[in-house]
Amino acid sequence: MSSDFDQCTAWIRRAQGDMKAFVEGLAARLEGDLPGMVEVERKKDGLFAKTHHVQAIRIHTDNNDYLLRHEGAHFSTVRAKTVRGVVLKHEDLPLTAWLESLMKDLGDLSGEMQGASTALHDFLMG
Repeated sequence: MSSDFDQCTAWIRRAQGDMKAFVEGLAARLEGDLPGMVEVERKKDGLFAKTHHVQAIRIHTDNNDYLLRHEGAHFSTVRAKTVRGVVLKHEDLPLTAWLESLMKDLGDLSGEMQGASTALHDFLMG
């Protein structure tokens, strides 16, 4: 897993110049690969704009709920331990730790969801 973490960190350093594109790509990939587990909140770019941008991504796994919120140049990543709709623990995490935890939780899901973990890994490492 250390190698995955190092690769993930390197990818994030390369993506720092365009975090908006990173968030947009991540949202599109997760929506397609994890139907029913991902909620993407989009916001119009302006009053009369026809374009939208991703404002938040929520991923629900068996173990945790993940939230990535993107506002302007700032973004935050949160992992929440939720049982039956009640948040028991809420952690603000650095992006690399958030991605590592998300990849682990996706890898822990049933065999049917193993493809989603691989797709996320390939997206981050590709």
